[in-house]
Amino acid sequence: MGIDRFIFGILTIVVALFGLFYASGSHDGYSYFVGLTLFIGAVLFMFHLIKGHYDQLEAADH
Repeated sequence: MGIDRFIFGILTIVVALFGLFYASGSHDGYSYFVGLTLFIGAVLFMFHLIKGHYDQLEAADH
């Protein structure tokens, strides 16, 4: 696992938590939607980082 994936992972966690806090403190539907979109996007990006890690491990085996 490269240090770049680790840093992107930490930043993604920060963005996901920010999105949840932003959605929880919203006073209208638009802010709630933006916060949840940030959270869902961060979760999807985290899955992409995990997939990339395992793809890299698999390529090293062959």
